[in-house]
Amino acid sequence: MKQLDSFWARHWALRRLAAEFKPYRGAMASVIALGVVISLIQPFCAKLTERVIDDLQKGASERFFITLPLILIAAFLVSGVAKFFYNSVRRTVSQEVVCSLRSRLFEKFVHFPLEKLQGTRSGEMLSTIQNDLVQVDAGAETFCDLIKEPVAFIGLMGVAFYANWKLALATLVVAPVVAWLFAATGQAVKRYSVRCLMRFSELITLSQESLVGAHIVKVFGLEKTLIEKFQAIQEEYFRTLRKSIRVQEMNVPVVELIGALLMAGVLAYGGYQISLGLMTAGQLIAFVVAIGLAQMPVKQLNSAFIRMRIAQAAAERIYTFLGADVPVVANQSNALAFNDRIEFRSVGLHYGDKRALDQINLEVKRGECVAFVGFSGSGKSSIVNLLPRLYEASEGEILIDGKSTKFYSLDDLRSLFSFVTQETFLFNDSIYENIRYGKPSATKEEIERAAEQAHCLSFISRFPEGFERKVGERGMQLSGGERQRVAIARAILKGAPILVLDEATSSLDSASEAIVQKALESLMQGRTIFLVAHRFSTVRKANRIYVIEGGKLKEAGTHQDLLSKQGVYTQLFTHQTAPGVV
Repeated sequence: MKQLDSFWARHWALRRLAAEFKPYRGAMASVIALGVVISLIQPFCAKLTERVIDDLQKGASERFFITLPLILIAAFLVSGVAKFFYNSVRRTVSQEVVCSLRSRLFEKFVHFPLEKLQGTRSGEMLSTIQNDLVQVDAGAETFCDLIKEPVAFIGLMGVAFYANWKLALATLVVAPVVAWLFAATGQAVKRYSVRCLMRFSELITLSQESLVGAHIVKVFGLEKTLIEKFQAIQEEYFRTLRKSIRVQEMNVPVVELIGALLMAGVLAYGGYQISLGLMTAGQLIAFVVAIGLAQMPVKQLNSAFIRMRIAQAAAERIYTFLGADVPVVANQSNALAFNDRIEFRSVGLHYGDKRALDQINLEVKRGECVAFVGFSGSGKSSIVNLLPRLYEASEGEILIDGKSTKFYSLDDLRSLFSFVTQETFLFNDSIYENIRYGKPSATKEEIERAAEQAHCLSFISRFPEGFERKVGERGMQLSGGERQRVAIARAILKGAPILVLDEATSSLDSASEAIVQKALESLMQGRTIFLVAHRFSTVRKANRIYVIEGGKLKEAGTHQDLLSKQGVYTQLFTHQTAPGVV
């Protein structure tokens, strides 16, 4: 028992993978039963061979030649039906397990906090949800083989022992050698599989980055550099894969050689036994057939064992992702409203060892518009990202109407916020669906009204497909201003009381900015606004401007108040309005 516990402790991923099959106990029980039936057909045929040979030597009757074909037909009919249901049910259950894992992985990835996502390569996630699951699927299908093949082997060896127990016992001397070979091969294959999966995820990451950053790749002429990098990673991947293949395939000729040596010894000893009258020809043939057929379960077990080791390596990566922490909410709120104010109390934020924010204290009343300005990297965006808990504050707390945001469910908390950022993201879907993401239950009239308020109709009307126009990956079929207006329509449709504008117009030209600004004015009406901007034309009308420097709140006041202080704000304003500065 202790050895079994030790085994499962070392192979925790296999234990968890085996637990995935618990909901399918009935199906798996039937598969195991069918596997046993299939496995017993071979020993039956081997024993039947002995009977046939001996009866033929004695002079078989006419009835024998009628009965034998019927027995063979029945045996192979049972075997065929059993194999059909065995493989069908086994593969179906395996796919259900894999689909469940895939859904849970996707759900986990979607709920990952931003700091976790930013610390993980997206290619590694894609590789896990694609390639790793393929390996797990191949391994999951072998679970039943680990039961079926030993039954076949035991049955065939039973026939061999019945024919000549001394000779059968002698053949088992090679069992420790074969077992050691399987164990050593499996360990090596798992080690190489871990390396292969890591290199494959690097290939996926580089491929994805090269496609997403195609514009930069072409502008900087990085094609050759990236190709060389891809080939270097792929060569390392292939080297490791080649070693794994060699280790896997080494077993086949070694096992066959051992089998050939055994068979030669059996034939020599069996012929000697027949000459002495101690063994019949039928017994020798049955013994040879049984030993010959017994090599097949051994080979299948070796193959299953290798696939399980590869699946184990993949399962360890999968369960590592599934076991990653996501924010846990202490209390659930079914209805969260914003009626009074938002407060930052001694809020600090760390990105690893780097301090991004330090002792931020501020208060924003409902209906106010506050702006955050500062040099790049000062911490402006970090402040607004803390509001809906895209990041978790390292110190202090943020309160909405006097209650800490940590006591609200993430869904309820984030329902209070709409974001329009500089890097607008649209899904590879229609304009209509991208707007509808703001409120999935919205009616067609609500979606069209939001599009109108965001000044989208002017460009939507130019498309023959209208609202059904596909925007392409990341919305690249639309211009920057058009993407921004779709994002604003999405935010209008959501109708959240708090609006965060993070450099929403900074990347637009003057003409596009003017149109987007009109759309923003529609969005800002009646809402509490958190505005991050570097263009002072967009912050002058704010009720209050906060100046952030080095993660600290340095100044606060209106545009005129801050200019009169001749502090950091004045430096920023002077820098932007100086001749030649855009």
